[in-house]
Order: sequence, then C-alpha cells, then structure tokens
Amino acid sequence: MINSFESYIQNATVEKKLPDIHQAHALMDKAQKRLRYVKERPVLQESAEFIFEDSYDVMREAGQALMTVQGFKPLSHEAVIAFLHDKEGVDKATVEKFDSFRRLRNKSLYEAHEISAAKAMEALKFAEELFTILRSKLKA
Repeated sequence: MINSFESYIQNATVEKKLPDIHQAHALMDKAQKRLRYVKERPVLQESAEFIFEDSYDVMREAGQALMTVQGFKPLSHEAVIAFLHDKEGVDKATVEKFDSFRRLRNKSLYEAHEISAAKAMEALKFAEELFTILRSKLKA
C-alpha cells in the first residue's frame, strides 16, 4: 500500500515549488491528448503493453497536474497516488487500483512482463474514468 503523502515529502520524493496553474493545465492537456491517442488504437495482444503503459501515463500526468497547482513536484509515482488520496480526497479503492496499475506498469517496463489485451482494456477504461474525475478537480 502507498504511504501517506506527508511521508513522501519527508523522504524528499516530493519537492515543494511555486504553484503553476499554466503548467498544470499543460499537463492535463497532455494527458487528454494521450487519452485520445490511445483510444484511437486497436487493443490487440501485440499492442496491449503500449496501450496499458500509455493509459497509466494518462493517470499519472493528470494526477501530477493537480500536484503542480498546489506547488508540488513528484519524484516518484507513488507520491502522485498518495497525493490524490490525501490531498484530493480520491477514495481508497480508486487509489489502490491506480497503484496496482503502477506495479504492473513497472513489471511491464522493467521486467518485460506481458500485458494481456483484457488488462490493457481495463486500464484504458479506468484511465478514462480517473481522468474525468481529476480534470474536474483542476480549477480554472
């Protein structure tokens, strides 16, 4: 399970910086473009790992956008997930699912773990849902 957001600050895996609404919107826009891009791709077994990894990046970029608004820069993906739970009120089940995708993404990237087309579709659907939630939290 992910630690508290405060622990990531104390362990220096989150940097404090000036809030930047423009960068936050740029990150959210990038997440939205990535989501559009990945949704246009057929989910086949041969493309599943790429669909999965891009779907995960949509989640991470959207979460990082919210951190940027509050003046934080994550140095770990776990910090993004902890932030969403502790500072943005994202429910435990959602952050646990996000974290399970983080762990699977790491296995895919660093251990060449095979991702099924079904798992890629699951991640894409979840990315769409989480993106909608996080985008609504980004203040204009």
